Amino acid sequence: MERPSDHWQGFATISSDSDKYKRIQLLLSSANFEYLTTRGIESRRRHQPDLPSHVKCSVNLTHFTSGFNNVVLELAFSDNIYWIARIPHLALDDGDKTSMLSEIATMRIIKQHTTVPIPQVFDFELSADQPFGYPYVFMEFLGGLTLPNGLAGTIPHQYHTKVARQLANVFTELQYLTFSRIGRLWCGEDGDQPVEIISMAWHSSPGPLETSLEYFYNERQSENREIIAMHPDDPDWLTACWVLKTALTHITIEDRVRGPFPLCHLDLHYGNMLFDNEYNLTGIIDWSSAQAAPLEQLSVCPELVTFPSAPDEVNRPITGLKKLVVESIREMERDKEKRPPLDNLECPPHPSLTTLSTYMASKSAEVTHRQYMASPRGSLWAGKRIAKLIYGDSVTWEQLREVYGTMPLF
Repeated sequence: MERPSDHWQGFATISSDSDKYKRIQLLLSSANFEYLTTRGIESRRRHQPDLPSHVKCSVNLTHFTSGFNNVVLELAFSDNIYWIARIPHLALDDGDKTSMLSEIATMRIIKQHTTVPIPQVFDFELSADQPFGYPYVFMEFLGGLTLPNGLAGTIPHQYHTKVARQLANVFTELQYLTFSRIGRLWCGEDGDQPVEIISMAWHSSPGPLETSLEYFYNERQSENREIIAMHPDDPDWLTACWVLKTALTHITIEDRVRGPFPLCHLDLHYGNMLFDNEYNLTGIIDWSSAQAAPLEQLSVCPELVTFPSAPDEVNRPITGLKKLVVESIREMERDKEKRPPLDNLECPPHPSLTTLSTYMASKSAEVTHRQYMASPRGSLWAGKRIAKLIYGDSVTWEQLREVYGTMPLF
């Protein structure tokens, strides 16, 4: 039977001189794991009252995996059931705790209202002031592995239709899981209260925001200020900033400016998707950045965008996979029941808003992707790419620079 730790390498992939190594070593040597396994059994009994009394729980401290913030350990029950325990190896401040509670709320809402495959959250503790000594989250083990590279190039062609339908189901379910404002999800300190929208941790305007225009415009201008600070008086970079700013008119869907706003993962790439050997999608993981956001944002998926400088043999599978995904979304949209926003159930669903499949099939979706994925340091390239998408060969970069190269941006 597959178990989580089968593919975990523990300390083997971590430099022994690194701070991360030392933090994890301290955690493993100082935490009260006997208490953790006791809590594991208690939590299991809450979710399965008929659990036989002889079932025990153990934890393997040599086989684990880890990320920037967390170490992940296997909770093994003696009846061959496995959970994972996610434990921060960095101290949590109030902002970190809010983010974790938002992620837990998000995962529970997805589990309750959709068929998107995600781990069930069984139990959590965000305070270190308890016998274990560290915060922790108990989650379901889903099975499956991440792929080594992008979906279109890694998955054999005969599985593309199958995978496309599974991805389309994720997009469609999220499209109709909506909220009345833009921001993170919150269900209280214990994760069991009615959902509300709270501020975003990373956005230049934390909000919650009422319109997609605020969301896109405020973030764009914040990044433009950063770019101009790095490249003062440079006409090419100033032109890029102007192109990225004016591109917002090509991004924004007019009939969705005031929502409703779907739940967006914000990091939906192959590294956060789990597949089994038959390319069944077993899980979408890492919902730490998820929030209610504009529908335009939901369209951003690195797996469905071509590489401008790559040869046709690289881009052709990506184009084909995207076409299959969009066709499947369009088919699913016809039968999907529209629901009111979860944080405002008295608001009736709008019958005829622009759909995700329509937007994803448009040039605007690629503009949105290039805009969103562009770092300040990569914005000159992004500006030129977006200008090409918008103007084609009818307007040159030199002509744009003549107009915008000396025009004040703010």
